[in-house]
Amino acid sequence: MKLAAVQLHATDDRKETIGRAGDLIDSAAGQGARVVLLPELFAVPFVQPEPDPDYFKLAEPLDGPSNAMAAERSRRHGITVVSSIFEASSTPGVSFNTACTFVAGELRSVYRKSHLPFSNGFPEKFYFRPGGAEPEVVDTGEIGVGTIICYERHFPELSRIVALRGGSVLCVPVASASAPMREVFQLELRAHAVFNGLFVICANRVGKEDVKEYFGMSAVYGPDGDVLAQASDDTDDVAIAEVDPELVASSRRRRPFLRDRRPELYSRLTEMA
Repeated sequence: MKLAAVQLHATDDRKETIGRAGDLIDSAAGQGARVVLLPELFAVPFVQPEPDPDYFKLAEPLDGPSNAMAAERSRRHGITVVSSIFEASSTPGVSFNTACTFVAGELRSVYRKSHLPFSNGFPEKFYFRPGGAEPEVVDTGEIGVGTIICYERHFPELSRIVALRGGSVLCVPVASASAPMREVFQLELRAHAVFNGLFVICANRVGKEDVKEYFGMSAVYGPDGDVLAQASDDTDDVAIAEVDPELVASSRRRRPFLRDRRPELYSRLTEMA
């Protein structure tokens, strides 16, 4: 099967950006991709370093235009599409940074980003309420897919949950622009792949948005940490890799990290003190 990461430059024209995203999904599906990941909050410009109350006008409901396009393309091509939106909840004044997984057009998972930064020019806590649930794994009928969002790649507990719940693919939509993060970007993603025996799809934004320059590097990684496909450096693109799902089981046999876990020794990790 094939996995794909969509790399996208978001503009102030939401309709036009969504249209380009749809075209890139069409391209990925036309090349045989069965799971396609979009970048974090793909349809709108991302948060800037200074909190801006006007940014809230970009929030949309779960059935808004961004997810409507993702659901339609998922249905049209009979594939899995993971979308990411600035979700306006039904509670006034409450918004989330949300990833939605569509399988053949059906909404199968809603995951709200639970770890929110307020550093390095990303004041997300100003805009979003943190989600309160662990990542789910969606059985697409072909493979198990779980999602974490951007900053959460710095928290290995979350990707481990995806592995323990039976996931074989970890989707990581990101909006990554900071120079310090670029230095360790692929190192972290390759590590998640190796220590969980997973395929990892990471979809980043690209291009300049106000004071931020998003560096792309959208890619698909194998369970051995190999970069299987990577998007071009500075433009809209799709990274597509043909993968063998059986490599997940064989990787976990060769590196039996899940077998050798000692959860009884890790209580300190969940203590509040």
